[in-house]
Amino acid sequence: MTKSITNFDIVLVPFPFTDLSTSKKRPCMVLLRLEPVRVEMLFLVAMITSQIDGLSFPFDVKLKDPEQAGLIKPSLVRLSKMVTIDQSLINKKLGRLSLKDQEIIKQNIHKMFKHLLIS
Repeated sequence: MTKSITNFDIVLVPFPFTDLSTSKKRPCMVLLRLEPVRVEMLFLVAMITSQIDGLSFPFDVKLKDPEQAGLIKPSLVRLSKMVTIDQSLINKKLGRLSLKDQEIIKQNIHKMFKHLLIS
């Protein structure tokens, strides 16, 4: 299954809390597929939440087309919460971001890392 997963796909994974005390099964957006030599495939993913009116983090992206992404509620991608996971942690593929949402994500990633490099 993971061989078909690429950037901007939405997958269901156990995503760790920031203090690493536990994890919660949640949708995530694949940012990057990594294929290291002699090691299982890895994926860099960003957390997705349906709590869009709660906490706000820099570089959050509210999705314009959550249904196309396979999400049942309005959602946002929290780019400030990324993690690299082993392919075995992917429970299933839910969908894929629309082209419109992909462009907004790319712009925000660019801003985020540009900000990091300038600071």
